Amino acid sequence: MTEMTESLFAAPSAGIARVALPVPIDSLFDYRVGVEQEARAQPGHRVQVVFGGRPLTGVVCELASDADASAPETLSTLEGVIDDEPVLSAAMLRMLREAAADILCPVGIAITAALPRGSAPRAVREFAMSEKGRRALETGAVRGAAKDVLERLRDGSATPAALARAVPRAQTLLPTLERDGLLVRAIGERGPSAKARRERVARVAPELDVEATCAGALSRAPKQAALLRQVAAAGQVAVARLREDEPRAAEHLRNLEKRGFVVLDSKAAPRNVLGPAVPRDEPHRLTGDQAKALDAIAGTIRSAEHTTFLLHGVTGSGKTEVYLGAVREVLDAGKQALLLVPEITLTHQIVARLRARFGDELAVLHSGLNQSERLEQWQRLRQGDTPIAVGARSALFAPLDNLGLIVIDEEHDSAYKNDEGFRYTAHDLATRRARAAGCPLVLGSATPALETRYAADCGDVERLVLAERIGKLGMPKVEIVDLEREREVTSKGQRTTLTHTLRRALKETLQNGGQSILFLNRRGFSTQIYCFECGFAERCPHCEVALVFHAQAGRLRCHYCDHSKPPPQKCGGCGHPESSLLGTGTERLEEEVRTLIPEARISRLDRDTTVRRGATAEILAGISSGSTDILIGTQMVAKGHDYPGVQLVGVIAADMGLHMPDFRSAERTFQLLTQVAGRAGRADKPGRVILQSFVPDHYAIAPVATHDYERFYATELEFRRGLSYPPFGRVTQLIVSGEDQGETLEAARKLAMGIGAKPAAVPIESDTELTPVDRAPEYEVLGPAPAPLSRLRGRYRYQILIKGSDRERVLAASRKLSQAMTRLPRAVRASLDVNPVSML
Repeated sequence: MTEMTESLFAAPSAGIARVALPVPIDSLFDYRVGVEQEARAQPGHRVQVVFGGRPLTGVVCELASDADASAPETLSTLEGVIDDEPVLSAAMLRMLREAAADILCPVGIAITAALPRGSAPRAVREFAMSEKGRRALETGAVRGAAKDVLERLRDGSATPAALARAVPRAQTLLPTLERDGLLVRAIGERGPSAKARRERVARVAPELDVEATCAGALSRAPKQAALLRQVAAAGQVAVARLREDEPRAAEHLRNLEKRGFVVLDSKAAPRNVLGPAVPRDEPHRLTGDQAKALDAIAGTIRSAEHTTFLLHGVTGSGKTEVYLGAVREVLDAGKQALLLVPEITLTHQIVARLRARFGDELAVLHSGLNQSERLEQWQRLRQGDTPIAVGARSALFAPLDNLGLIVIDEEHDSAYKNDEGFRYTAHDLATRRARAAGCPLVLGSATPALETRYAADCGDVERLVLAERIGKLGMPKVEIVDLEREREVTSKGQRTTLTHTLRRALKETLQNGGQSILFLNRRGFSTQIYCFECGFAERCPHCEVALVFHAQAGRLRCHYCDHSKPPPQKCGGCGHPESSLLGTGTERLEEEVRTLIPEARISRLDRDTTVRRGATAEILAGISSGSTDILIGTQMVAKGHDYPGVQLVGVIAADMGLHMPDFRSAERTFQLLTQVAGRAGRADKPGRVILQSFVPDHYAIAPVATHDYERFYATELEFRRGLSYPPFGRVTQLIVSGEDQGETLEAARKLAMGIGAKPAAVPIESDTELTPVDRAPEYEVLGPAPAPLSRLRGRYRYQILIKGSDRERVLAASRKLSQAMTRLPRAVRASLDVNPVSML
């Protein structure tokens, strides 16, 4: 060992920290812990390290000794420890590591997903002036731009970007200055991008006799005396509040602090993310089915027993009231409750119900909040300021150490699957958390996922049934309109979006003072611009999809990569001056309804109308208050909303989702139609639902007319059984992508052959469907073949599927694929999903 190497590692060490880092390598990484870091470098604490020359933030998962490391003398030391308290509990770390291993996700990617985003200081690469550079600057050995760079670094290090802004030629000079030894690389630190709000507060100094002080020391300072009395009366009061009554309050308080009469401090002041106050309510009288369901759940809360319940209730049957009763049991037991909803739009409704019943002591966690707001809510839970957490799937990472209940509302929703990075499902993580906490998990839905319902049939989940709606009216009447028979043609020969039946129903509902919802799961004005002369359609240059015309913006837009362009004046294929707008989106539907019923007050709810923060709540408030007559929207209108004034629901294209290349397409179609139909007739007036479809007899559509989940479930279950799809088997999906089509296909072929497949030649330009290429009992490999979205954001995509009822063999092949992915060419990427929810 050289003298330099000996000196490098001569610093005392307190052991080794094994750190999870946000890199695509499934391993923990060993770093030395400095003696001064020993007390804080504990499991669950975030640390700063240098990895491959890059500054990264990681989480300590384990501590070890030199004897446990293969080459302890080569280890780098931690750059710093961020936290005084663990940000992830031992139970959370254990759950994340187990879940990551089961779904073949690098452990650091999984653990990073659970951290409050933006809350850690950011380590950045910087340049600093070396001693040689300082001497060169002082002796005048450098001139021009090089001198300007060194002058900029005289008082400290700076990032390359900051230097480039200060000195125009810096970007090209930096490598030369570094090579000449005038600059050295350094690791700098920037503050967290998320900052919890705090406010200044005042309180009376301990053991101070306020009246004696006011009568004596402050006898000639009446304003200070009055302020002291005000602080004493409040116990602790915000300085901002005092300034409302006395503009010079801050100055007076500083004087009082100097004399030892008050103590000025700061405290957390989280922003209000709940909205205006809501009136309190009382528990509703439960039906027999509700009471029976609540008794079963409450029993496991009181006994601290883990049981998974399926609360299977038709739309409008009062599932939320059961949730609220279970939360009451949890609070009475001194424990915490976690409630999940699939989308942000549904948090407003459940939060309002919780606030009305339990007050404002709850935290909200979802992506609609900015980083600072999320951090504040996370801290409230961590500090025990509130016992209730509500949010979307990421709320599963909330710091709740005394859980008494987890609820997943609308449990069938695909939004509970995270499709990037840590590809977890909320069901899996919730089951792990509930099992570890010894508490019940309640899965609520009118249309349970097939896997959930089958688990109930097998006895793994306890099924609780709410078979009837609250009230006397019952389920809405559903009419399925056959588009082949009834769809009208206008005098111009163009098909209309609304059938005669639906147009008449809209007018009648408006005349009767009722509200309507029109559902079309496609935004925009038209799905494509098409030339009837040559058949050319405007397509995205980066994705294998048609561009959608948005009339309000006056542009064509790709819904995948957001590429946009103005509509062409002539056909891009043959130059013909005329082209047609084909297909219909919510924007075009809104225009047609406004023309049909000009007196109606119409709103539209889709991604285009909800870009601005708060827009979703405003649009939904319109239907809730009665100021909107007709609400037009995508699936955002279908989920969980409860609006008593809605008497009519119209579904424009009920069979649209059936044509997706996904084995779950029939299930999703049935669930979505049943859910949107359930928005009608939820008060004292009967509801009506009209479904427009080209395939009215399809097994996913016909049962909606009679609200017959069991009929659909039995049919779909047999299809799944015959093909070994879940719940009877396991499916793994691998997507291989790259900018070079030939290189990408060749990489996909090698991966497929690596798990025993013998893939047939797949033409580069191919519409070939997936076909089995390697069959074995209860197991098969399919592909590679072009993915359903064969090109996305400029990258060609090929798909390999492994499926079968032999779950262990499917998982073993998936592990082999996961290992082989690390040897792909640099330009080729692969993403592995061992439980895909969407096959696109």
